[in-house]
Amino acid sequence: MSSYVEAYLGRLQGGAARTGRELAPISDRNRAVRLVESDARSVESGFAAGVLTVEDGNRVRTLDPRQGTARLVEGDPAHLCWERLPQLAAYVDLLGAGFPPGALRFETPESELRLDLAAVDDDGRVLVLGEAKAEPLQLAKLEALVQTFEGDPGARSCATRDGDAHRLAHRLWATRAPYLWLVAAGARRAFRVHYGRTLRLTAQEALPHAADLWPYGCDGATPAVALPGSEAMTA
Repeated sequence: MSSYVEAYLGRLQGGAARTGRELAPISDRNRAVRLVESDARSVESGFAAGVLTVEDGNRVRTLDPRQGTARLVEGDPAHLCWERLPQLAAYVDLLGAGFPPGALRFETPESELRLDLAAVDDDGRVLVLGEAKAEPLQLAKLEALVQTFEGDPGARSCATRDGDAHRLAHRLWATRAPYLWLVAAGARRAFRVHYGRTLRLTAQEALPHAADLWPYGCDGATPAVALPGSEAMTA
């Protein structure tokens, strides 16, 4: 196991201990599949640079002043929040790619659809919607299923196997984000999103450059996520 992964696990073990819990054993499979060195390296660099901090031993904070609660571990004994590592790594990587700190939203509150990641313009319109999962195989399923819904499936809770795709489809329709970024352990997939009778995702080699998304810069206060609605349209 790499020193970066060990540093990340040590951080989580310490946080669990400060809340009076022990970190549950991690299976060999999860160590191999879900604890990826490149993600841990990005996250640890984020802590070193001060763009990530930990409060009360278990709540991680980004530079997003509107961020909701984001825990590193949960339960008793404490289990890792497996999606958190790639989610945090993706946030740090966007900053490293020149995305403006004030335009990056992380773990938005319920009133803003609980988005994992979002890059927004000065008015809060979502330019890139990020969705984080624990493993790369989950991304392929999301990509396939999110394109099967006819129109906005709505915000109702969905406990079926398609629940994650249901929620993502609703988030896309509600924000009308032109780009989708699916992230998981060691995996990143970028798409251009087209809105018609159904959603259509076109794979991209990478997300647009920051200069293309914010040609005039982004220097204002971090805005709330704008939700223009889900009327049918073609993009």
